[in-house]
Amino acid sequence: MAALQRNCLVTVGATVGFKQLTEQVLQPAFWQFLSSEGFTSLRIQCGPDISWASAQLSSLQDDVPQGLTVDVFESTKNLMKDEMLLCKASSGFRQTGLVISHAGTGTILDAWKVGLPVIVVPNEQLLDNHQAEMAKHLAKEGYAITSTPSSTDLQGAIHKVNLLWEENKSRWPPHEVKSQKNPSALRLWDMHPQEVEKEEDAQMTND
Repeated sequence: MAALQRNCLVTVGATVGFKQLTEQVLQPAFWQFLSSEGFTSLRIQCGPDISWASAQLSSLQDDVPQGLTVDVFESTKNLMKDEMLLCKASSGFRQTGLVISHAGTGTILDAWKVGLPVIVVPNEQLLDNHQAEMAKHLAKEGYAITSTPSSTDLQGAIHKVNLLWEENKSRWPPHEVKSQKNPSALRLWDMHPQEVEKEEDAQMTND
């Protein structure tokens, strides 16, 4: 019987590159680790670094482990629909995958809407290091695992996020989302503190 698919999506945002992260996830040692964890696909959204990333992947194509596919792309109009849904479990077809994301509010919320484990990697060179503050709060509240761009740290974070994912199944069981037409319904932004509002104001276009 063929192994179930398990997809990993790495996303850095559409307008500003995050070469530190892109470089680390384009290393053969990281690919070997993903393969050992049962991943069958790695998709890397790398924004303006697409030319460099494409050349790097092409030069290392022979080092991609058997059973794993690695692809890079610049951006997409709807990251949640086009990419994140491919990380969602599908009975008899796919295991729950993973999103590794820069600390962009829109991206993180989309991953939560789909119901996926998230590793947040702040790009500390952006906007007075606001992404690091965002990532710190998410980790403190148990919403996500944070990591540096280092491939070694990412590997440790992947082990941790699997444990957090199982724990959160009991902490936050599935519930019915109220219609926005109901004025008394709790809005998603109301569920998060002021740090999220600060990040929302600072986030990039097509985050």
